Amino acid sequence: MSICLLGLMALSFVTDGVSSEFIPSGITRRTGGYRPMRAEMDQELDVIKKQPEGLVSPKAGWIEINDKKWAFILDEPEDAEARLFIDTNGDLDLTNDPATKWDAKEVGEFVQFMGEGEVDLGSNRIGKLGMYRFDPKDPRRAQLKNTLMFYMDYGFEYTIPLDGSKFTCSVAGQISEKQSLWIDRDQNKRPSQRFEMAKVGEPFNFTGTTYLLSVKDGELVLEQAKEAIEMQPMPPNLEIGQPSLTFVAKTMDGEEVSFPKSYAGKVVMLDFWATWCGPCIGEIPNMKQAYADWHDKGFEILGVSFDDEGMEDKLKEFLAEKELPWPQIYEGKGWDVSIGQQHDVSGIPFVLLVDGDSGKILANAAQLRGEKLSEFIGKALEEKSAASK
Repeated sequence: MSICLLGLMALSFVTDGVSSEFIPSGITRRTGGYRPMRAEMDQELDVIKKQPEGLVSPKAGWIEINDKKWAFILDEPEDAEARLFIDTNGDLDLTNDPATKWDAKEVGEFVQFMGEGEVDLGSNRIGKLGMYRFDPKDPRRAQLKNTLMFYMDYGFEYTIPLDGSKFTCSVAGQISEKQSLWIDRDQNKRPSQRFEMAKVGEPFNFTGTTYLLSVKDGELVLEQAKEAIEMQPMPPNLEIGQPSLTFVAKTMDGEEVSFPKSYAGKVVMLDFWATWCGPCIGEIPNMKQAYADWHDKGFEILGVSFDDEGMEDKLKEFLAEKELPWPQIYEGKGWDVSIGQQHDVSGIPFVLLVDGDSGKILANAAQLRGEKLSEFIGKALEEKSAASK
């Protein structure tokens, strides 16, 4: 989205009221995801001053985060439970640290390990790490045979005042000069990559005033920007019961669709997907079953492809191979497809069920995935028929 400069302001100034709180664990739930990091088990055991007793097949390495590091040992006996030890307090004595959680889970013919540990960050702050490891015998992940994966489940929650309103946002680990912060403008607890992300060092306008975030001495600072920009539009409200967004587009067959008016008297599933999207393909059998069961009763599907430029022939082959009879919109723009941007789609599959008469959103992905899709569509058509009598 382009930014239009509106003019200059006299001077920048630091606003009061930005506060932070250290969150020792659970930051992953608040941010909605994590960034996996690698810890290679490539160290000699003598880097550890004092080792736990009873080690059978140990490997050692360093967990490194920014300018800090903590030693660890992973013991993986052939015929006994694996154990993970982390030098939480950083004294290279692995006998005086909190116990870690380390569990094994069968995934097909292999085993995946998952657990939790803690690291002392200084300043009386202990942070939790999420940890996992793929089966070292898995040939598909041979490059990770000697690797422990981890992510920061600790971080900071910031309260940022914008034009008299306070917004909270969470950051895993320590704030950085390249950080993007999610500011939940519409308070729906779902991040919008296009309309709710404020990047440190770049001006943003979410409330009418243009602000700038920066990091000084490890702290987040909010200033009013020297140059004003237009206020960013709000994310579209795609909650159940809200009116759907309207658009006009042409399908791959050349038919013009005016959404949702073209589906008067029916219910239509708007399906954002791509041929390279595994979860999207996984839903095809459920969609085909629902379409076969209810198409002649008023159920339609309109696909919006996120496939890239030059993939039209491949898309057509895919549709023929999978015997998908419903129309598709293909622009060849990948993630920049216009209808996807209009709907603020940042992940697929993304689906909505819409009433073609009222234009109201009837359901979203929570109801429109899985083997019970056909049953749900049948109930939606039944309710629509009853309401029209």
